Amino acid sequence: MSFSLTQMLLVSAAYLLVLFGVAWVSEHGLIPRWIIRHPLTYTLSLGVYASAWAFYGTVGLAYQYGYGFLSSYLGVSGAFLLAPVLLYPILRITRTYQLSSLADLFAFRFRSTWAGALTTVFMLIGVLPLLALQIQAVADSIGILTREP
Repeated sequence: MSFSLTQMLLVSAAYLLVLFGVAWVSEHGLIPRWIIRHPLTYTLSLGVYASAWAFYGTVGLAYQYGYGFLSSYLGVSGAFLLAPVLLYPILRITRTYQLSSLADLFAFRFRSTWAGALTTVFMLIGVLPLLALQIQAVADSIGILTREP
């Protein structure tokens, strides 16, 4: 089964429109707060963690290391199991002092704008390879679905 590039663009645009629609509806209070704050909503949002890395990268890791590839997923799961000890104190601080990013948290903790700037630079350096992987995965997926060489 092969798709045309036009079909791929239409489906992608429709998907993005639905995502932005859900975000807009929830931002404007049209969805009840109890649904937005429900733990199941947060659990389903963790699916974002499984990006192109999960589809293209973990298969090779599983082949190479066996069950050892699960260590990154078990680490994240453990962090959320230990949320009362690890994450709730950070959540309390960020809500109390209205800190919206990791850079804000570090700048507040170390009382230095340099700490926030350095955190931002390190996060940018860390995310660039993942962004490149994501772009490559989208390009490869479009090539596979449209059967272009």
